[in-house]
Amino acid sequence: MKRYFDAAASSPLDPRVIVEMEKHFEKFGNNNSHHVRGFEAQKVIDDSLSKIADLLGVSPAELAITYAGTDANRRFLWACARRFGWENIFCSAVEHSSIGDEILSGNKFDPRGGGSELSHKNPVVLAQMKANAEIGEIFDGFALRENFPNAVILEDWAQAVGKGLKFETAADAVSFSPQKLYGPKMIGLLWMKNPQDFSEISRDSHTKNCWIIAGMAKAFEIAITEQDATVSKLNRWTKKIESAIAQIPDSKIHSADRPRVTGTISAAFCGIRGAAMMSILSQKEGICVSTGSACTSDILVPTTTISHIEKDSAWQFPIRISLHKFLDDDAVDEFCEILTHHVSEFRNR
Repeated sequence: MKRYFDAAASSPLDPRVIVEMEKHFEKFGNNNSHHVRGFEAQKVIDDSLSKIADLLGVSPAELAITYAGTDANRRFLWACARRFGWENIFCSAVEHSSIGDEILSGNKFDPRGGGSELSHKNPVVLAQMKANAEIGEIFDGFALRENFPNAVILEDWAQAVGKGLKFETAADAVSFSPQKLYGPKMIGLLWMKNPQDFSEISRDSHTKNCWIIAGMAKAFEIAITEQDATVSKLNRWTKKIESAIAQIPDSKIHSADRPRVTGTISAAFCGIRGAAMMSILSQKEGICVSTGSACTSDILVPTTTISHIEKDSAWQFPIRISLHKFLDDDAVDEFCEILTHHVSEFRNR
């Protein structure tokens, strides 16, 4: 875990989340069954959603369980497409593939401008993430709402929970991904301001895994209640790594001058492809980084996010370094030394 620097792809499980899930392993009943075993499983689910709702300041009835953060995004978009048509749905140019791949190619906008270039198109549905997975940049959903007061807005908070931001939104729906906040995979969450408008989601009766949901609730609890301590560590380590990168000639950190969540660093080294550096660090050092989001680490072209924010091809192939709370100062110091060494070695070949 001390050489794992890819937490934005999937964070390590908090041991307390594992303990919480283990409490419920034997609750095997189908939560839809009207008998004692089904009621037992449903109670765990109801209690878990109530806990998350209290933490977020929303109603449990506004929360819908999905199979993943990706599933939360797509379910909401597909529901909107059935109502309004894909031609009326737009997203920012830097969305996760679960959103960006669904939207028509001509229906993308600049998240830094609050979608102002769409004013003549009268979009019905808009999707914009709160914090970008690759560069950590934070985007203003309230500006989007101000520009489009009547639009249906989906906001992706997968990379924002537990990183110093209070849950405040102007959106109609918000997606969450527990695996990004030290929780389990194969589970997601969708908040909807008006769940009655999307009953195919809010009333979905698919069989749910109560112990994974309990783990998700525990992850939310830890992430939000311990946010200050976690952010303090991530801030310290982020500054240390960015300082080390600044000492490397011909290096660049994307969105360095913009508001970002802590712990996510997109670092480009002129003349070095991120995929090559990722491979070297993995094979020679056992260090895990990525070259975009987890869904784009194997591609040989710039990601849609980097292509949008960086027009100079010399800087379009970064590595993404994303930190987690289980690191320590020694691990971060070692990482800085190893990264500096291999960049130098690569350039001296």
